[in-house]
Amino acid sequence: MHAPAARPQPPAAGPPPRLDADGWRLGTIAGVPVVLARSWVVIAVVITLLFAPTVARTAPELGGAGSVVVALAYALVLALSVLVHEVAHALTARAVGLPPTRIVLTLWGGHTTFASDAATPGRSFVVSAVGPASNALLAGLGALLVLLTTPGSLAWLLLSALTLANLFVAVFNVLPGLPLDGGRMLEAGVWAATGDRLRATVVAAWAGRVLAVAAVVVLLGLPLLRGEVPSLLFVAWAALVAGTLWTGASAVLADARLRGRVASLRAESLAVRAVGVPSRAVVAEVASVADAAGAGEVVLVADDGRPVALVDRDAVGRVPRERWGAVPASSVARPLTGPPLPRDAAGQHLVQLLAAAGGHPEAVTGGEVAAVVDGAGRVVGVLRGADVVAAARRGAAA
Repeated sequence: MHAPAARPQPPAAGPPPRLDADGWRLGTIAGVPVVLARSWVVIAVVITLLFAPTVARTAPELGGAGSVVVALAYALVLALSVLVHEVAHALTARAVGLPPTRIVLTLWGGHTTFASDAATPGRSFVVSAVGPASNALLAGLGALLVLLTTPGSLAWLLLSALTLANLFVAVFNVLPGLPLDGGRMLEAGVWAATGDRLRATVVAAWAGRVLAVAAVVVLLGLPLLRGEVPSLLFVAWAALVAGTLWTGASAVLADARLRGRVASLRAESLAVRAVGVPSRAVVAEVASVADAAGAGEVVLVADDGRPVALVDRDAVGRVPRERWGAVPASSVARPLTGPPLPRDAAGQHLVQLLAAAGGHPEAVTGGEVAAVVDGAGRVVGVLRGADVVAAARRGAAA
């Protein structure tokens, strides 16, 4: 049983927003950091410029500056609508066991990231559906408030615009193609039906590409059918919408190819053959054991059998041969980045183990170095994160 999700609260007052890698960090909501991306400024300016003339016609008494201020306020209200959408995703995800890590408001809306990907078809569907549902609720609330205001008034104009915008966001987001929420829902459905998440992702991503083409046809075709010539601004907007859908779907397809390649990775096949020697050995012993075993790498092993360091062959080459019998092997070795990996580790499990060994549980960075051991705990190889990344990328590009 999950505890009721807390109601979204505005960021607490405090120091000015600070800039991080994604944009301006505004604060947190229910413990989740909220970041305003730099790209949001672009859409805010565009909305303000497009909406200001309508405000001026509706309320001429405001003047030019007043109309711009009201139009900017509308852009801010739209940002709050997007925030509600993303908070709905975040709180629902937390409730079903997928902790959110960040909410980012961007040029085309926003996105929420999560600490893990331990999803199921049901979880994924529910988390995806609540975003558009929250906008549909806002549209319904706005429609009720419109009925209580005087037609033609400034309040009526703002509420009508807010209602239509949220209705558009709700409908647009449930279209069945990635990267939209509807695409995630389609992915969840195919995943549940086939048991194959990778196939489901590919299907939903191709559906997103179809939507991108359909967006161009519909957005530009309807005015032409009415005998109208679309304005340059409208053409640019249609191209941006279609381009965003296409690039988003293409990025998902590339990620799916990478995940498919990751599934075929095996620690034993990627590791360089290695042999273990006691950590108190000297360089001469290391060289002798490596030559006898025909191993490419030597790993120093502690008294308890735990691999602790990798002998640096370049460092060994800098030691005069006549001193090999006196120089400790530990002086020409580099510590391993984490615990040893089982030789039968494979696929995503291998990637997770290697990432954790490198101290970056989210992803393999390439700098990881881990010993590979057999069932008895004996060192049989050395696996580098860079080799795993290269193998995955080669397969994804094939």
